[in-house]
Amino acid sequence: MSDNKFSKGEAIRFGWDRTRGNLDFLIVYLIILFFVEFFFSAFAGLFEDSLPLLAFIFNVGSWIVSIISSIFVVKIGLRLYGNEQIGSYGFLSFSGSLFFKYLLGYILYGLAIFIGLILLIVPGVYLAIKYQFVPYLIVDKGMDPIEAFKESGKMTAGSKWNLFLFLILQVIIVILGFLAFIVGIFVALPIVMVAEAYVYKKLSSNAVVNSEIASSDNLFQPPAPTS
Repeated sequence: MSDNKFSKGEAIRFGWDRTRGNLDFLIVYLIILFFVEFFFSAFAGLFEDSLPLLAFIFNVGSWIVSIISSIFVVKIGLRLYGNEQIGSYGFLSFSGSLFFKYLLGYILYGLAIFIGLILLIVPGVYLAIKYQFVPYLIVDKGMDPIEAFKESGKMTAGSKWNLFLFLILQVIIVILGFLAFIVGIFVALPIVMVAEAYVYKKLSSNAVVNSEIASSDNLFQPPAPTS
């Protein structure tokens, strides 16, 4: 079977190389996202006591923006992985079908982690790592959520410890970016975003190879005896 591991250092270096060449675009995107998120959150807090219904609407709007932003993060990461041009924002469009599939996957993934965290935290971390590529599989391959959960489980098999260490490394990079006069976060976040896409593509290609090897092995197995 093909090795299902990946290099954390290589993933981060790849993220830095792609970020460095597209930094202007990524900074503008993050600034726009920040202001949109701030707009909804600020108005939700402003009307929380006087107009709770309006505050609720702004909270829902903030939630929807977060989901859409999450889709954009996946699309940008995959596009940068392929070294494709991202000078235009046109590629960030998506269909309603993708949105609702992503929404369902988003909810199921959150519920799985929440239930796992209730069960003494460790199961929550385990499930978060096992199914972390569900969003990528929905956006990249158009899978339905259940299919994406199954495929993510296969992709991360044998790599969960490495993925856990990679997660810690990502957190450290984001913290260092924040400590670098805060503006460093505009570099740290894209690095982590592209590095995540790199790891997804690496494990995805390995999963395909493993599946093909397993299929070819089955061809050489003798037929089951008939009664």
